[in-house]
Amino acid sequence: MIMLLRKAIDGLVDLSAILGGLALVFVTGVILTDVVGRALGSPLYGVQDLVEMSALLVVFGGMAFVDRRGGHVTVDLLEHFYSPRLNKIFVVLGCLTGALIFGLIAWQTWEASKLSVMLNRATNILFLPRAPFQYGVVVLSAITSIAMFARGLRAALNNGAASESAHT
Repeated sequence: MIMLLRKAIDGLVDLSAILGGLALVFVTGVILTDVVGRALGSPLYGVQDLVEMSALLVVFGGMAFVDRRGGHVTVDLLEHFYSPRLNKIFVVLGCLTGALIFGLIAWQTWEASKLSVMLNRATNILFLPRAPFQYGVVVLSAITSIAMFARGLRAALNNGAASESAHT
């Protein structure tokens, strides 16, 4: 059961990274098209809107993957002064704090998306509705929150080394 849950979470993390990567490829293509178009005297209309909305997916799409790979900022300056038990507590607290932060981001973005729907909020140039992109941030932040919580739980239950590897 635990392995199945872990595989499901890993699948969601991989999916969010793929979506973020596809958004990055899209942004790169849009910018390249705009640069070439500007050189030819015909820039791409609405680049700012396309890049702004896609950047949300790029940033939040990669967060869970970055956490899994141990890429988030950590301060280990004093780690060697603490006991293995205290270091383990710091790892668990760090994971749980991250899970809480991304859970709050998901919740607040969900609330903002309800306003966007109610007020028909859209981008300034292409009038792209903002709510679908906000829903994307909600889902991607929730995936990151779940993945960080699971990593914190694994760290708490791990009886081995003090610092939980991002790959366990």
